Amino acid sequence: MLKIASPKRIVQALRNLRLDYLRQIFGFSFRHYPKLYWCLALMIISVMFEALAMNAFIPLSEIAAGKPPSQSNIVIQILSLLQLKSSSPKYIFLAFIVIFAFRIILQILGERMLMLITENLMPASLISQGLENVLCHTSIAEIERKSIGYYTSLSSEQVGRACNTVATVVRFSSFVVLISLYYYTIAIYSPITAIGVILFLGVSGVISFGILRKVHRLGVALTESSREGSSLFIDALNAVRSIRAFVAEEYVTKRFRIHAYIHKRHVFLIGFFSLLGKLFPMLLLVITFGLFILIGAQLSGAAFNYAFAVTLLIFLMRFFMAIGEAVNVFVKIVSDTKAGQDISEIITTRDNALVSKQTNTTIAITAPIRSLELRNISFAYTEEQPILKQFSMTFEAGKSYAIMGESGAGKSTLLDIILKFQEPSSGNVLLNGSLSLAAVEEKSVRQHIVLLGQETIIFNDTVRNNIEYGFQASEEVLRNAASLAAVEAIIDSLPEGYNTVLQYRGTNLSGGQRQRIGIARALLREPDVLVLDESMSALDPATKDVILKNILTAYRDKMVIFVSHDAAIRECVDVVIELRKLANLAEGEMQASIVPGV
Repeated sequence: MLKIASPKRIVQALRNLRLDYLRQIFGFSFRHYPKLYWCLALMIISVMFEALAMNAFIPLSEIAAGKPPSQSNIVIQILSLLQLKSSSPKYIFLAFIVIFAFRIILQILGERMLMLITENLMPASLISQGLENVLCHTSIAEIERKSIGYYTSLSSEQVGRACNTVATVVRFSSFVVLISLYYYTIAIYSPITAIGVILFLGVSGVISFGILRKVHRLGVALTESSREGSSLFIDALNAVRSIRAFVAEEYVTKRFRIHAYIHKRHVFLIGFFSLLGKLFPMLLLVITFGLFILIGAQLSGAAFNYAFAVTLLIFLMRFFMAIGEAVNVFVKIVSDTKAGQDISEIITTRDNALVSKQTNTTIAITAPIRSLELRNISFAYTEEQPILKQFSMTFEAGKSYAIMGESGAGKSTLLDIILKFQEPSSGNVLLNGSLSLAAVEEKSVRQHIVLLGQETIIFNDTVRNNIEYGFQASEEVLRNAASLAAVEAIIDSLPEGYNTVLQYRGTNLSGGQRQRIGIARALLREPDVLVLDESMSALDPATKDVILKNILTAYRDKMVIFVSHDAAIRECVDVVIELRKLANLAEGEMQASIVPGV
């Protein structure tokens, strides 16, 4: 239900909109696309031409009333300057046509340029920057905290809405100029009407404020429903086998249909209230002006000046149409506030990360890693549930390790700390005895320490690109990595060998084949420290033995760390580390038992 708002509530609601994101979005837009200044200039000049053209109706109304046209009128002055008959209705009307044609041409040029930037160039730039932000500048913990729908909506709908906000604000600026010019003309033509317009706008503005509040709430709900729907859709695609296995197709489809309906309902309501905000003032104007004409003609003893009234009505209708368009644009800005805030988060996170990188000096690893020491490492996601406590361990080059333990003992957390995916609550990690991991660039860490997880992500790309994965290597190095991973024969048997395009998620490969592609991807980089987290779980025993021997032979002078429950791996490594849950330890008991490999 829409309510009439008090001035205090209006001010508070405007503060709650938190439109500071507009400054960030516009800063990005005009910095990267200076042609937006041209768009704004063309659209402002265009509306100035409209106001100029509409001034032709004033001398036409004067001529229709049997009066000579006022020489102070700007259109009459232009005709006089061109030495044309300024009192001729034909020339005045021709001036209107020519000036308004220029208005349309400039509007087309400004609109087309604006659409090119905000509908094509800006979305591509923002999506790319968003992906860069997630991959380079957002912590793993932050990524995992948010839903997949949050990120997919940032790459599609919300980016479009944020770019549209830039376009609508540019249009809004031109409408403000047009409204000001029309009001100035009305004030010159009929000062009493100008006063009435101010009062009318004040009353209708207070009444219409409830629409803006409603639209803002709907805009937030629209963003949330978009995220939820995107998450459901992607989860359904990724889990199609599980959905069919549990005969849950109808359940999943029903859930998605409900969210899709809610989302489209929000879209409809925003459109409805936008239209209401645009047309409501116009409706009131027509009714009020109609009553004014009827009552004025009835009460006036003299002949009613219909030419004056019609001209005034034309100006008022154009004025309120501009008001309606401006309201419509403002309503869209309000509805897209949430999308804009999320997009501005992309921009500010990246900028903050770049500033932090400039102010916080980190260094690159220049020498091979020969030792990796974890000294009194503690970590907890919450204070009530610590994962690691005063854990110490030294890994040395030339040795292989197996980290084993029950689920929840901290194996994955330990790897996250080594890779700088997580920062320890206390303690330190030292490289080569003295270099603190905290002082090293994250990119440099992962160039020297490579982690391969249990699930190998296969991309819809060639086998070569799936193994290289952005790493430039010679043909010899590529084939050597594939040979060590025991996948070379499989690749050679494919229709186009290394140029064969693999399907989405590697569905044209078996689980073991996907894992071998992943192992080749890790070995190709020849890291100082190779970490394999359950990376051979899908391999048959014979293939696993071959790959284990290949890795331990090729990396006999480096550091290899396995995370696994596999007894075969325990028998191959030099050192076995048994992690236990803190909750299961008696006071004073060590957290990890370190035993030599068999």
